[in-house]
Amino acid sequence: MKDNIEVTNKTTTTSEVTEASKIAKVTKAQALFKCNVENATFGNLAGWVAAEASDEPIELSIYGNGQLLATVTADLYRADLEKAGIHKGLHGFAVPLQAYNTKADTQIELRTAAGQRIKHSKFVIPALDYDVTLSAPVYQDGHVSTAVLSTASLKGVKVQAMVNGEVIGTVAFETEAKSEKAYFLLPTKFITGKQLEVTFALEQMASPLGFGYITATPILTPWQYLSSSSQEPGMSLLPKQADHRYETLQYQLAAIAKGESNIAPVTLMQLHKVLCEGYEGRKKFPSFELPVFEKPKVSIIVPAYNKFELTYTCIASIAFAYNKTSYEVILADDCSDDFTSEAEFIIKNIVVSRNPENMRFLRSCNRAAKLAQGEYIVFLNNDTEVTSFWLDTLIAEFETKANIGMTGSMLINEDGSMQEAGGIVWEDGLPWNVGRGYSPYAPEFNYVRDVDYLTGAAMCLPSKVWQEVGGFSEELAPCYFEDTDIAFKVRDKGYRTVFTPFSKVIHFEGKSHGKDVTKGLKRYQVINQKTFASKWYKAFRNNGKASLENMMIEKDRNVGARVLVIDYATPQPNKDAGSYAAVQEMKLLLALGFKVTFIPENLAFFGSYTLELQKMGIEVLYAPFYASVFDVINKRLHEMDAVYITRYNVAEKYLDAIKNVKPSIKVVFNNADLHFLRELRTALKVSRSQEALNSALKTRENELAVCRKVDAILCYNSTEHAVITSHILETDKLHLTPWVLEDKGEAPAFKAREGIAFLGGFNHYPNKEAVDYLVAEIMPLLEKVRPDIKLYVYGSAMPEEYKALETPNIEMVGFAENLDDVFYAHRVFVAPLLSGAGIKGKVLEAMAYQTPTVLTETAAEGTGLTHAISTLIADTPEEWVANIIKLYDDQKLWKKFADASAILVKERYSAEYGYKVFKKIMASVGLYAYR
Repeated sequence: MKDNIEVTNKTTTTSEVTEASKIAKVTKAQALFKCNVENATFGNLAGWVAAEASDEPIELSIYGNGQLLATVTADLYRADLEKAGIHKGLHGFAVPLQAYNTKADTQIELRTAAGQRIKHSKFVIPALDYDVTLSAPVYQDGHVSTAVLSTASLKGVKVQAMVNGEVIGTVAFETEAKSEKAYFLLPTKFITGKQLEVTFALEQMASPLGFGYITATPILTPWQYLSSSSQEPGMSLLPKQADHRYETLQYQLAAIAKGESNIAPVTLMQLHKVLCEGYEGRKKFPSFELPVFEKPKVSIIVPAYNKFELTYTCIASIAFAYNKTSYEVILADDCSDDFTSEAEFIIKNIVVSRNPENMRFLRSCNRAAKLAQGEYIVFLNNDTEVTSFWLDTLIAEFETKANIGMTGSMLINEDGSMQEAGGIVWEDGLPWNVGRGYSPYAPEFNYVRDVDYLTGAAMCLPSKVWQEVGGFSEELAPCYFEDTDIAFKVRDKGYRTVFTPFSKVIHFEGKSHGKDVTKGLKRYQVINQKTFASKWYKAFRNNGKASLENMMIEKDRNVGARVLVIDYATPQPNKDAGSYAAVQEMKLLLALGFKVTFIPENLAFFGSYTLELQKMGIEVLYAPFYASVFDVINKRLHEMDAVYITRYNVAEKYLDAIKNVKPSIKVVFNNADLHFLRELRTALKVSRSQEALNSALKTRENELAVCRKVDAILCYNSTEHAVITSHILETDKLHLTPWVLEDKGEAPAFKAREGIAFLGGFNHYPNKEAVDYLVAEIMPLLEKVRPDIKLYVYGSAMPEEYKALETPNIEMVGFAENLDDVFYAHRVFVAPLLSGAGIKGKVLEAMAYQTPTVLTETAAEGTGLTHAISTLIADTPEEWVANIIKLYDDQKLWKKFADASAILVKERYSAEYGYKVFKKIMASVGLYAYR
């Protein structure tokens, strides 16, 4: 089109700047914008947009086939635009496109945030052809490569590679072959020895097809030849363990500064020096001291036969690593004739179990365990190096979960790759290391889960369980399969065997006994496999055939249904009630014995919030291991029995793709709150706008369309339940969602509290609306009659301008680190919500804390609270003031409401009640409790 800019599906380069006159042309009729949509690769859409008459950046809404995909401000600086006279060049954009249908061509359309169309030439993201697959990256001889496979010929296929966000090249195939390798020269600036993120995509596809990590090592000399130079600048950074050591130094130095450390600074630096030098070729063994605890919680048993250089380094790492758990180290010396025989003179405070004769590994460990004073026993190979918190996290599983009988660590290879994330035993009795060779960051292995066995290189049992199962089985002497066997014995007693990825141990595999199964002690690996198979055949005979594909499924064999949970972001339960509810619902799914896989729509790893889910046993998927929710649907939906989606605006994006990939799958939809009901209330009661009303009616149409497509609908209150029923007339698939409140302990008394409080995340409009109403209408009236009653406003993402609203009787506190500060410190909780829908988590929390409330009808909806029985309901500002004063002053009424709340919480909001309700809900779609 001559009256519009010319768009090509390639990135604008400096050479094209001379064409600025063409780029900038628009007709006077359009006379608004200059723009260019340039490319869509690696999950991003890129281009630029500028207004004719203004240099202000434009807020864009990006649509694909009429569906909103993303919003972005076009304000990135581009020198080529400035050179072309496009204002000052601050008009570029690059935005991730995660929510589009990869199976169909997607036509891109740009609009302003206000909805005004920006005319541009047609730009289409082609359908993603999953007949072409790309493997994980491989680095060798300065090149990154990927295997390219196709069901048809590769002719015309173009593959691009990106390293740490930078495109490094394109390979175009002109061959009829179905399988080739694509090689990309790695720019020398990336050869740093640091881990690199590599992504592959087909040109013009907005979703990556392959990804992974590589390390381009600048120094290839084996470490044993460099360890003598470890004190030279830069040398100690070369081993892959250096990052763990640096982290430990941070924790230990912080503890020393606080006076909380059990290690002296001089000893700390000595141990760090030992680890940097490594075990290879070590001839000197400077003395160091282990901490002494009167009653150690853990007894760490390190079996050894000669090779003191390994044992010495291993125990040095135990002393160096930061852990809060008290311990003792027991060296199980099997008649060594090297420095191991003098270990107690080199490593002070070590406990030594020295055998009277050579007893080999198994019997040596059983003998050493008799000396253990700890509540727990840890077996640790001497060819290992432990990391900070390795011990704390092994123990934490026993103290936070029920019926655990054994835990084990993630093992990391010397080169930084994963050696093992728990073990699996197949139907032929063959054991496998789960995850061998994968990235230790891969989400498929980074969550707590039950496993068939845990490697003896780093495993933990309570002392009472060790005694109950009789230790390692003597029939497997001298060694091998004792760890697999004891896991089966532990489960046979009714306990769980659990892997935790948060305990990381570097294992220099094969340093103790080598790798040749025909020589020395290693030959017992073959002999004892037969003994083990004969003993436990009934337990493993249905465990499936060994294959990589089966491993990814069978590593979670001890589960019932598999449920994919989709939400807009990773829950942050200390910031909003919706997040709290999302976590509780995933806990209920886990309690039913289901495997839960969670995917946040934004694919972000959210630090401690993601880690908490993983520690619960939830598999969390995130970038760069997955490119989009559609990528997850295509790659993982086949293994799922159900999808649990929260929020209609999330569900409507993915429902069709889910049903297209797996038509039989059950979809459970939690509406969180009924969006159109909330919008209607706002339009009719607050804004009184026809435009707002029309928007609410459009939302109603879309939200009810989602409700009709799914297999079960979960609502938090009976009002929403009735509203939906009146529209879709399918009562069987509507359910009231349980809300689980955790026990808060004993509540402070009436006189120990002061002031009134409001809590609400300010990213949610009804909370802003409520605070504005409080400040403008209620508090001025209250101040006139009771200036002593002060309002404290808490909430995440509080706007800066709210600080200006403070008065002598209003304090804008902001984010509350701990809800105790909100509900235990203050006498009355107020929630003057004018609009909104769903159940109000803030009100339920007040009930759990036994903090009486004054509410609007909207705030009380669905909670079970009743006016004058368990709360006070107010409508006008005058009613609010009267009810606040009444509840604030009347101790008997206050106590009555607190007690009523406690009873209500016990009857309707307990974990037991939630489990029963969720069990029925999931059974309604054919998913039955496994536990």
